[in-house]
Amino acid sequence: MARHTEHNTSRIYPVAEAFRANCLLRDGSLLFEGSSVWRPDVLDQIHKAFVATPDEGDRSFIVKFKDQVGKAGPEVVRLAAEILCVYFLFPSNVGGARKRQVVNEVLGWAGDSLPESHLVSGAFSNGIGSGGQGYNTRRPFEIAFLIDLVIAWKKLPPDRQAAVAGDPWLFQEFVDGIEDAESKQLRHMLLYLLFPDHFERIASSNHKRRIIKAFSGLVSTEPEDEDRAILAIRGELEKLLPNQQLDFYWSPLREAWYDDSEGASEGAPLEVIQHKKQIVLFGPPGTGKTYRAKKLAERVIRSAALSQMGPARYFQSQAVIGAAIQDNVHRLQLHPAYSYEDFIRALHISNGGGTEYRAGYLPRLIEDIEKKPRAERLPHVLILDEMNRTDLSRMLGECFSLLEDRNETIELPARDGDGAAMKLRIPDDLFVIGTMNLIDQSIEQIDFALRRRFLWLLCPFDAEALLGAAEAKWRDLKSGLDWDRIEPDFRKLAAAASALNREIHDSPLLGAQYEIGHTYLLDVVVFLRNFLGPRPSRKQNYLWNKKGEALEPVVQVWNLSLRPLLEQYLAGLDATARNAELDRLSKVLLKPTVTE
Repeated sequence: MARHTEHNTSRIYPVAEAFRANCLLRDGSLLFEGSSVWRPDVLDQIHKAFVATPDEGDRSFIVKFKDQVGKAGPEVVRLAAEILCVYFLFPSNVGGARKRQVVNEVLGWAGDSLPESHLVSGAFSNGIGSGGQGYNTRRPFEIAFLIDLVIAWKKLPPDRQAAVAGDPWLFQEFVDGIEDAESKQLRHMLLYLLFPDHFERIASSNHKRRIIKAFSGLVSTEPEDEDRAILAIRGELEKLLPNQQLDFYWSPLREAWYDDSEGASEGAPLEVIQHKKQIVLFGPPGTGKTYRAKKLAERVIRSAALSQMGPARYFQSQAVIGAAIQDNVHRLQLHPAYSYEDFIRALHISNGGGTEYRAGYLPRLIEDIEKKPRAERLPHVLILDEMNRTDLSRMLGECFSLLEDRNETIELPARDGDGAAMKLRIPDDLFVIGTMNLIDQSIEQIDFALRRRFLWLLCPFDAEALLGAAEAKWRDLKSGLDWDRIEPDFRKLAAAASALNREIHDSPLLGAQYEIGHTYLLDVVVFLRNFLGPRPSRKQNYLWNKKGEALEPVVQVWNLSLRPLLEQYLAGLDATARNAELDRLSKVLLKPTVTE
């Protein structure tokens, strides 16, 4: 059974069944009992208004959507609203208040509204799983896919519709026959909503491929497709872990495949580091690079454990793996005073009063690692935090070439206290993750010989990371106000912060390296709690007033955190130019014009 989720989904499945019965198998309605909304002729009208004439301008989705379908008549508007209901049914990363707001705005174009007591309104309170930021930004394409799918569906004979609607694999085959289905998240969402006992609540092909790769040892035969492969894997996992509610996004399955360190960069960081052995996470301050480095280190160790042990022993050895994560991740905070003598070798006063060379941090670490035979140990990960704060090329010294020539041994230009030549070799199971703030030292200043020994993953501002962290922090505060109520205001904050970063990126006085990381904005959570008091009574307007202007919590984070930071970045300018730029940027954040 794949119905286990952290959300209360009991009101979602009946809506999915109503969609199948009323909208697919009949030309009825999801919202208006007795009405005929999903008719082929109305579908053709919305296809002509929306799919065939896309609006690729910079305006918000809802403004463009109104121009496209708002004047096409009440039947088209009703269909548009119901399509949005289907679109919003799965994602948990959009709050119920926001879902209702968008659907009600569209229904309002035809003089209708969604009653709070309606089954669909109740289903909006939760979701099945996250669609990620991409599901929101690609909304027009997902909706167009749904329209194309239903138009094709209506062309099937009634008896064929009945057969396909009742068979998960026939329905999957039909959905995959729609053009570009493989790139649409709604493809995965629909399969789950209509057949939750056969498909997982996974809205990403990439995630499905990673699960199959991680647990491939469980399935001896090659299944026909990814969904069948995951169903077979679930069956084997349920044998290995009996009497447990299993979900691929829950522990202990999640840790075996999910890459917490993944952000906006191309490629999964785990796959990148497994290939190169060393990578650098770089970006503006406050974008969670150290957090991602720690999560990636854990993934390196867990991935190796699963590969070496096999699934059965892996799940039986969680304590051992947890200890390895604790002991095998080594974080080194670099700074301007840290040097070659600290890292590789240095001249010290001996016990006899003379001088002798002694090993630095790296040779001692490698010596400790190799106390256990290679076949009996899990990988180690060295995190070089803020690596560009020191002279990195000098610090690495002879280690420079060994990063590429793993398991090769070289002699250091030094002898120990016994007169023996000091040697250095980097084992192939020591991974290196560097983090780098762009404003400390530009990547362009890192010499090319060093650059080519690492792969480089950008960690930019991440609106979804901001929302996720803000939600977790808000729930921890136990303020008495449900996150669902304030989530739309935080989405507007994320949009305003994105707009602010675009202005900083394009500013001739600043640039991309001075963008604001999402962690700088998390103080808004505490400021909001203090602003609302111990017994919150506000019904709306938590971060923004009715005019769309920032309220005290956002103003505070600007005055106490962001403005001082930007002021420091602009310190080289005269006061007039500096204040003019700060005033211009403050309006972008505090009086945003951005909408979803």
